[in-house]
Amino acid sequence: MAAGLKDMPERALSAQLQATFSASKADPVRLAAFERFQKTGLPHRRVEGWRWSDLNAALRDFVPANDGVSPIPPSKFSALDPVEIQIVNGRIIRPTGTLPAGLHLDVIPASATIPDLEGNSVVSLTVAMITEALEIRVDAGVKLGQPILVRHIMQCGTMAFVQVAAHLGDGAEATIIETYEDIGAGQGGFYSSLFHSDICAGATLKRRMLQNTNADAVVHAMFAANLAGGAHLNQVGLSTGGRLSRHETLAQYVGSEASAELSSAALVDASRHADFTSKILHAASGCQTRQIHKGVARDKGRAVFQGKFDVQRVAQQTDAQMSADALLLSDTSEAYHKPELEIYADDVQCAHGSTSGALDDDAMFYLRQRGLDEEMARSLLIEAFLGEVIDNLEEGEAPVFRDAIALWLKGQGA
Repeated sequence: MAAGLKDMPERALSAQLQATFSASKADPVRLAAFERFQKTGLPHRRVEGWRWSDLNAALRDFVPANDGVSPIPPSKFSALDPVEIQIVNGRIIRPTGTLPAGLHLDVIPASATIPDLEGNSVVSLTVAMITEALEIRVDAGVKLGQPILVRHIMQCGTMAFVQVAAHLGDGAEATIIETYEDIGAGQGGFYSSLFHSDICAGATLKRRMLQNTNADAVVHAMFAANLAGGAHLNQVGLSTGGRLSRHETLAQYVGSEASAELSSAALVDASRHADFTSKILHAASGCQTRQIHKGVARDKGRAVFQGKFDVQRVAQQTDAQMSADALLLSDTSEAYHKPELEIYADDVQCAHGSTSGALDDDAMFYLRQRGLDEEMARSLLIEAFLGEVIDNLEEGEAPVFRDAIALWLKGQGA
């Protein structure tokens, strides 16, 4: 076994990974992925891009539990009448009803990873561990009225790996909602997902993500998208963290005049950790990116944001703006921001900014003078701080995110 895997601090996890993989070493794609992972093992603080999110340390005491069986409650998005797909401990459960015209859902053999992601050891591990993937296809010109709901469900502290592939044909429109949930007693699980999508010419994908897991959960989610000419990505994510959660986005413009709006929010308390990391690769002309992030931390919560715009020489007339703001509600809470621009084109408009601070005393005083108690005034200011993220949601989606924020403000998690 290579040194990288031997050096993993939790021998039980190392043995479990080896045992899970060993049954299908004959698959060259999975074998190559596992060999890439073995060379480095799980990322830690000495790895570039992981200095504030030590996955190796987060899994130090993790011992995978046996699969448990617990009732799965209705989704918080049920009111939207979605096409619901459950992925329970990595097992894909397709809906049994009739699908909307132009939508196709299949379970297919897991495919090779994206070359651009081969340097990500967690993605390599995920590719190595899975034998099947969920495929979502929307035919060209189809505008789905129903959202597609993908529920990532962990039961009883298990370890699970998932791959999802989506293809939107030319001019198609779809909304995909992903939720991360854990059900049942026991410690938090380790859940890793890889979602890659092709958004063809003139197509629009609206992606929504809500992570709702307990304080011991470890979650790694990678979302990668290729945007063809005139394509549009609208993404909104909210995480209340866990022992460690990291949501990564890799968006690549492969056609001109494409655009993306990326909004995210982290709400962390106790010792929870939430990380939003992204890279937007501008490799075509005339593309536009708007990215905002809001982090709110209290107690010993840690919120991390890392965003990078990579503008290639061919990407003239790029228009890209990024902002990241943190609200620290206690002296022991933490926020780490790393916005980056790497620009090789000369005809561009690019900007980034980052702020951090506490609640405004003058605003608190103003609200208290108008009859609000301290708790209500604080909640109102925090909700206003997060409003820029929620504003990007559709009318039927926003209440679920607002409820998650309200529960967090009351100290009840998501």
